[in-house]
Amino acid sequence: MGHFEERLNQVLAGYATFLRVRIWPWLSTSRTWVRWVREFLLFARDHGGYTFEQTLDLFLAEVGGRVRTKPWQLQQASEASRIYRYQYRGANMAGLLHTASRVLVSGTRLRNPDWG
Repeated sequence: MGHFEERLNQVLAGYATFLRVRIWPWLSTSRTWVRWVREFLLFARDHGGYTFEQTLDLFLAEVGGRVRTKPWQLQQASEASRIYRYQYRGANMAGLLHTASRVLVSGTRLRNPDWG
C-alpha cells in the first residue's frame, strides 16, 4: 500500500469516528458516508486546481451521471463531503491551533517522531 492510500485510510478512519462520536452516534450508515468521502477525495486528487465547492460540483455531476443514481444519493454525497470539509477538518484544525497556542505559551517544542 502506498503512502497516499495509508494516509487516506487514516483520514477516513478519523472521519468515521468523528461521525459516530460527534455527529450522529445513532447513524448506522456511516460506512456509506465514509465511502462517499473516499470517492470525493480520490476525485479531488485527480481534478486539482479547483476550490472545494467547484470540485464538489464536478464530483456531484459525475455521480449524477451514473446509471440509477437517485437524488437522495446525491444529497447524501454532498452532505458527507461538506461535513468532512467544514466540520471534521475544521475540528482537526481547531485542535491543531489549540495545541500550537499551548506550545507558544509554555515555550515547549513539539517533537515529531518523523523528524528523526
